[in-house]
Amino acid sequence: MTQQPSNPATQQPRVARRLANIELSLIRQINALATPLCVNLGIGEPNVEPDETLREFAVRAASTGSWHYTPNAGTLGLRKRIADGSEFDPKSEVCVTAGTEEALFSIFQAYADPGDEVLVPNPGFLSYAPLARIAGATPVPYDFDPSDWRLDIDALLRRITSKTKLIVVNSPSNPLGSVIDRETLQRIANAGPLVVSDEVYREIWYDEPPVSMLGMSDNVIVVGGMSKSHAMTGLRLGWVLAGEAVMKPIVTAHQYVATCASAFSQSLAESILTDAAWNRTWLERVRAQFREQRETALFSIARELEVTIPPPAGAFYAFVPVPACDTVIFAKTLATDAAVLVIPGIAFGSLGEGFVRISYAAPLDAIGTGIERIGRWLRAGGR
Repeated sequence: MTQQPSNPATQQPRVARRLANIELSLIRQINALATPLCVNLGIGEPNVEPDETLREFAVRAASTGSWHYTPNAGTLGLRKRIADGSEFDPKSEVCVTAGTEEALFSIFQAYADPGDEVLVPNPGFLSYAPLARIAGATPVPYDFDPSDWRLDIDALLRRITSKTKLIVVNSPSNPLGSVIDRETLQRIANAGPLVVSDEVYREIWYDEPPVSMLGMSDNVIVVGGMSKSHAMTGLRLGWVLAGEAVMKPIVTAHQYVATCASAFSQSLAESILTDAAWNRTWLERVRAQFREQRETALFSIARELEVTIPPPAGAFYAFVPVPACDTVIFAKTLATDAAVLVIPGIAFGSLGEGFVRISYAAPLDAIGTGIERIGRWLRAGGR
């Protein structure tokens, strides 16, 4: 029998090499296991609802704001508000992006080349290493001490080589909730390579405001946004601040990724930042809410899991040790057998193995119920 030639139209297209070994994050994989009965302590999304004033801002933005393209770097009015109080020129040193994820993507595309190395925190936000790989660079982890999640700055500095193009810093940290002190941040800023300071959680703190790297050095790029502080995750609004020379290629990359951020979201953000008194009150209320949720989570973790962890200084995550060798299996089994979602620590780097990230951005009863389910499952012999 003569073998028929294969039909090119039926062959599976070859995936671009830049996406080799890149898959949907474990956060999304775990959340895909959710059922209506699950308590979700997995996804990092604030459980904060807009008040009447914020809804009025949104109505105004939708009814009177432009629906057309903005400049690539964003409306000048919003850029002025973002740069307010700093020495950055809003015309050339601020870029508004479609969320902080797009900001990071544009930065990596602007600066990371094949053969470059990018220093990323371990444990750290799970997007940093894939973004480096997509750009062709090699992610190189720098470690936090699991005993107290303190950064060993000397160990980080020893990781810098002639190939190091970027150092990524995230304070407050996702997933640790830890904050890096000023002296350590300044040493990183002075180290030489470009520094990307991801400060999307900077407005969520409990005892004292985290230090920003803004202005610490000409080679520091600061990323911020409103997704976490104003519960605007779905509106995709972030920004980048950097010196003009550093910013120019970032804006170019951003243009080809997104053209511009949503005009509606930009108009809403400008209204928020313009009303400083309301915004200050809003942020105080958000921090008070998360403080109460943090205390509920820490109490439940101590009672149900018999673990005491240092109170997170920022963000809304508890990084909790669990009696399991494979936390991916642990988290997936919890989702199906105990109906509670948490994120395996290995998703955030090798030092995350043996931990799970519990998000306490959830109602108080959900926090208590979810952690109680984990404890009950463990006591029943779950592993």
